[in-house]
Amino acid sequence: MTDLTTHLSAMHRPGLLVKAATLACVTGDAHRRAKRRPVGKLLAEEEMLNAARMGGGMGYSPTRHVQVMSALIAAARGVN
Repeated sequence: MTDLTTHLSAMHRPGLLVKAATLACVTGDAHRRAKRRPVGKLLAEEEMLNAARMGGGMGYSPTRHVQVMSALIAAARGVN
């Protein structure tokens, strides 16, 4: 899944968010999320979460952002 890897590496996200998602990626939850949701939907949700983060929206959930990012990282790693 090199396209996903390329897409993730081109993203500019806060270091703390990326670090938290990378650590969360080793959990079974991230693996299940990566298998359950199509990558396109995960990417779309991540873009919406990032827009809410940048806009200071009341609906922004850092926890959900880490969950979605960890699922994307797990999918990029090809975790089964």
